[in-house]
Amino acid sequence: MSFTFWLSALALVAVLGLFISIFAAGAVYAVRVRRKGIDAVLAGARKRRELRA
Repeated sequence: MSFTFWLSALALVAVLGLFISIFAAGAVYAVRVRRKGIDAVLAGARKRRELRA
């Protein structure tokens, strides 16, 4: 198998991994919003951002 095949396969895996991670993060966010409500989720994010600064 040639080098270009492996490079193409690696690029495909990287792109698919990126799309899967975006959809997984969206699903986690949707579940959190459904359980806690949008105000609580955004307040928690704001609190974490303030703790880091």
